[in-house]
Amino acid sequence: MKKIMIYLLVAASAYCSEIDFTKGVDGELLLQPEGKIRIRENFIIPEAEKEIVITNFSRSVDRDSLIVESEGIEEFILDGDSKNSYYLSQGEEVSYRGEKYRLISNEPLTIENIKSGELIINPSEEIRVKDKGNSLILHGNKEISSAKINYSLEGLTWSEEYQVYLNKNSVKKNIFIKNDSDRKFENISLILPRGTEPLGKLNLKTFAGINKNIFYKKASISKNYIYLESKEKKNPELSLAVAGVDISSSDKVKVFDEKGYRGEFTGVNKNGELQIKGLLDQDVNIVSSEVEKNLGTRLKQRKVSYSVKNYKKEYIILKIFYDKFPEKWNELRSEESYEMKERNAVFTLKIPGNSRKNIKFSFIEEKN
Repeated sequence: MKKIMIYLLVAASAYCSEIDFTKGVDGELLLQPEGKIRIRENFIIPEAEKEIVITNFSRSVDRDSLIVESEGIEEFILDGDSKNSYYLSQGEEVSYRGEKYRLISNEPLTIENIKSGELIINPSEEIRVKDKGNSLILHGNKEISSAKINYSLEGLTWSEEYQVYLNKNSVKKNIFIKNDSDRKFENISLILPRGTEPLGKLNLKTFAGINKNIFYKKASISKNYIYLESKEKKNPELSLAVAGVDISSSDKVKVFDEKGYRGEFTGVNKNGELQIKGLLDQDVNIVSSEVEKNLGTRLKQRKVSYSVKNYKKEYIILKIFYDKFPEKWNELRSEESYEMKERNAVFTLKIPGNSRKNIKFSFIEEKN
């Protein structure tokens, strides 16, 4: 029964033309938002027919994503049952009695031993063939000579990564493509989101990944050190603003300085500027202290001081936010200039490299 089924399928091949799914040309990987990728490939049919079978169709293809473009196609069928998984064509390799043969003819059914050249006509035992995966069958109202197939693959994703080098005032952008599908690509074009020109061609193996550099350029990087009194930390947070870098909310940002890798952070896009917060700089040390003095039954004076040490070689801009004011207070006095932002007193200090600075201020608290 198995032999007869194979024979009928072989005979059917005389009424249609077939092409292997791996034979697509001018392929493109279209990178889309949220890590999605669409593939676009052209298939040139060697012998135009009204019915075309594309064999070895990847099982990773998302059926709902499949679009076939070709003049004259009335319908297409993605067939993945076991019958079509054993679709045979003349010259194809098969296994018989544990040895490798190739199919020579349909009538009578004849196979040839690849190693010895022995011919077997109407073999008496089961012929085994390699599982070819799904088949895509195209039906047309006229002969089909070419088709464009647009689809997405389960397991094929991409992500962007930015690398900011503080000591070099430069930014690098990489794209990582991960292929966890059963489909491999050779000499396929890469097209970025919002772009129409190919970025170049690449080869991508199955269950593999590739990292591709998009650009490496100089950038204007503003560095602001933020110290929030209520967090009670000894090191300020470094806030970065990188001009001319447009990112999405899902992009990763890795930061490097003269000592090497600092960590991975989430960047925010603000009017075409990359903003990063949350780095702690161990080379800037801040020690704060606060003392109180009663001024009668309803008033007391608070004295606040900061000792800042900058161990870096270059100067820094440090903003100290004092955000621990009580509900009722007045008469803030300081030798350093400051500004009030909501309920915060903000001191902006320029501190040279390898130096220290002390600041003091006081205010009056009204007791309840």
